[in-house]
Amino acid sequence: MRLINSLKEISVLGIELWVLVTLLAATAQTFRSLTQKKMKPVLGDTGASYIRFSYALPFAWLWVLGYQAMSGLAMPGTSVMFWVWLSAASLMQVLFTIFLIRMFSHRSFAAGTAFSKTEVLQAAVFEALVVGVVASIYTVFAIALGAVAVVLLSLAKTNLNRGNMVSVLLSRQTALGLLSGATLGLSTVFFKAAVLALDGGDWLLSAGYTGAMAVTVQTICMGLWMYFSSARNELVLSLVHWRSSLSAGFYGAVATAAWFTAFTLYAVAPVRAVGQIELLFTMALSFFVLKEKTNTIETLAIILLVVSIIMILLGG
Repeated sequence: MRLINSLKEISVLGIELWVLVTLLAATAQTFRSLTQKKMKPVLGDTGASYIRFSYALPFAWLWVLGYQAMSGLAMPGTSVMFWVWLSAASLMQVLFTIFLIRMFSHRSFAAGTAFSKTEVLQAAVFEALVVGVVASIYTVFAIALGAVAVVLLSLAKTNLNRGNMVSVLLSRQTALGLLSGATLGLSTVFFKAAVLALDGGDWLLSAGYTGAMAVTVQTICMGLWMYFSSARNELVLSLVHWRSSLSAGFYGAVATAAWFTAFTLYAVAPVRAVGQIELLFTMALSFFVLKEKTNTIETLAIILLVVSIIMILLGG
């Protein structure tokens, strides 16, 4: 923990290292999502989801093995707790996907999507319970402000009003949204616990190794499920269209390595909160490239999200 705490003080041009790594993760994730969106009509929902893992696998291990060779360090030693945390994190990601898919099966899933964005706020609670990292009241307020912002962004173009507010809040899709956020929040905290359970290696190798192992487990498990389910054709398509899918894997591997490194350098909740800048990147692309206009609620949400991120950066 002393090493991790000291790394908080590292900065490049006055910007703390964990912030730079988080920005890298958010940027890579934005491009990965764009690639998946492009491939969705070709591969289907499941196939487009799978390529983020399968084609990230070689890049993730190339980074780990390359860095290990250059540094001369031995691979980190695993323990029972490492595999427990890694398995639990992978399970939470599977459950997150299930809840998300079920949410999309409802006619009105905007509310569910909105409440799934409370993942960052829930992660702050789980991080305190699981790894004992307690955020300050100031940080919690900033995270909560960001959570409100992303909920508003998700609901900005819906017909939500005072008349249907109560029914929406008590709906099945809202419950699925909260469960989706909870499982995603737990997975990030469990992944950090897995990194901390490793023995040996430096912080960069430990983060990369955990990320590569996670991608390996996810690739195998999801691949087997697709093969033995009705999604077998989408699995085949993901292999046939490997050239177009490769970039999703590259960006996915960069995002995974960067997220895991950021979690090692700093607390999960603030990292995920700053990582929400990805939404701003996406909206900027929509505005400048797709020429989509923002409404009043979206503008307010963007302002709140920017304020939230600035608060976390200044308070970090």
